[in-house]
Amino acid sequence: MKHSPHELLARLCEGKISPEEAISIVNESRKQGDYAPQWSVPLGLALYQAQRHDQALEALNQYRKECELIVDWHIVCGMVARQIPEKEKLAIDCYTRALELDPSRPDIYYNLGNLYKEDEPEKAEPLYRSSIKLDSGSATVWHNLGIALNNQNRFKEALTPLKFSLMLDPFVADVWCNLGLAYFGEDDFLLAEGCFRKSVALDQEHAASHLNLGNALVATFKAEEAIRFLERGVELESSSTNSLFNLSLAYLLCGRYKEGWEYYEARFQSKDFNKAQVPTSGPMIRRFEDLPNKEGPTLVVWSEQGMGDSIQFCRYLSMLDSSDIPYIFMTRTCLLKLQKEWTGLGERVISIDNKDPENDSRPHVSLMSLPLLFGTEIHTVPANVPYLSTTQSTPKNLVIPPSPGGLSVGFVWASNPDNKAMYRNKSMPAELLMPSLVNLAKLDLITIHSLQFGEDADEIGEWRDMPFITEWKDELKDYADTAHVIRQLDLVISVDTAVAHLAGALNRPTWLLLNVNADFRWLRERSDSPWYPSLRLFRQTAHGDWNSVVDQVKDALDVMFLMDLRRLTASSSLT
Repeated sequence: MKHSPHELLARLCEGKISPEEAISIVNESRKQGDYAPQWSVPLGLALYQAQRHDQALEALNQYRKECELIVDWHIVCGMVARQIPEKEKLAIDCYTRALELDPSRPDIYYNLGNLYKEDEPEKAEPLYRSSIKLDSGSATVWHNLGIALNNQNRFKEALTPLKFSLMLDPFVADVWCNLGLAYFGEDDFLLAEGCFRKSVALDQEHAASHLNLGNALVATFKAEEAIRFLERGVELESSSTNSLFNLSLAYLLCGRYKEGWEYYEARFQSKDFNKAQVPTSGPMIRRFEDLPNKEGPTLVVWSEQGMGDSIQFCRYLSMLDSSDIPYIFMTRTCLLKLQKEWTGLGERVISIDNKDPENDSRPHVSLMSLPLLFGTEIHTVPANVPYLSTTQSTPKNLVIPPSPGGLSVGFVWASNPDNKAMYRNKSMPAELLMPSLVNLAKLDLITIHSLQFGEDADEIGEWRDMPFITEWKDELKDYADTAHVIRQLDLVISVDTAVAHLAGALNRPTWLLLNVNADFRWLRERSDSPWYPSLRLFRQTAHGDWNSVVDQVKDALDVMFLMDLRRLTASSSLT
């Protein structure tokens, strides 16, 4: 049967002929001497379908100039280039040229959008929308539009295109998985769980669905069941560092520290830690036996995560001292003074900004890898507090006057706004608890000290001028200053921030207010912490329900002062 290049291309696209048959037909045409540049298009597609991508690109490039005005040549070239490392720009150029030649083809918009979907989803979105305007019946295009919106954290908007995709084809596990991610991003964990379960039911080998179902189960208080799905996800995709890392968090949340710390090392290959900069070019220490001794090189311990993490885990530095291991500690500049002056390490603490990996080949270990090296389990957490202390006197501007007949109470209601997801989940409006604290202050039972930083500090506005409230935001220049204030307080009430870790490290009585999906370090369902003996934990009973936390705090205040403060303040007409 005689084929023209166009007919052969159509049969390949429809799956009516195998790549091998198409290649044979093109070769036969070449032998017969009627080979034309147009034959490079079906030949390129056939080689592409046979996964012989380099050969496909070579065949297409042979007639680039002659095929410049052929739309299908540019489309096939774009498909091939996308599969070859470092050829993404060529793929983009090919699809862009194809659109210039024929802007009426929805498949070109779709294919060009796919090139932007992961790294530049804001560019992919309008391309998918243009494809849908031309052909609204493609479930795959609706699906990828939903992915592009998910990748921009526009989860609510992603729900509609993902549901349209399922209306057109309800049996695709990947779409159910991405719909679950959209619900998860909207903190609707029950609906997310249902979507992930549907995805797993459709495809028992779908690794991402097992992983995401595990995460949803953690968020819905089913951590033990979550581990089963996360473990299965790791089995299906053992090379996935995100799977290993998420499994580690579930283990740690359940107090299974032995497995948890081991898998936690996968974080360095996770996309969430791709900005962590190793401070030396030397070997990363992964076992206690490999730590240097007195005669060896100096170990570089470095802090790769947040301020609270650095404060919590710097307790392990004294364990290195006890093991006669020579080391220096690289920390964030904002913690430098605190960890120089309050750990007793002095000049062994340096700023991580001074790292020079090109010229520093000393062995190194992350601060949060030390629990693994020391084999920390739930019953061996090093909780000797305070492990931060100083012999320095408190600077005059940081001295708290004695509270007249009451307790000095510090209050923090919002976390770091730089981390948007964390800020949203860990922060609560000051107005939920502040009126109760003000009423206690009016009864001369407490004085209030706002330790809040940033723009959220302004939420204290209407109470700012009251004589029993002190704002510290303008006086606290660093965490060392904050430590001076905290050690004078009788109680710190804080959401999950570095201030809470600092108060715990100083062994000050601290009430920690936790969102329902709290970090692994606070374990599950406990009101105490093995990390900080002075901490008491107050947990949300439902996602986003800070009122439940505030009610618990009010009850605790009643017990502390041995009275029904809410009834007392109501009868006293205090406002």
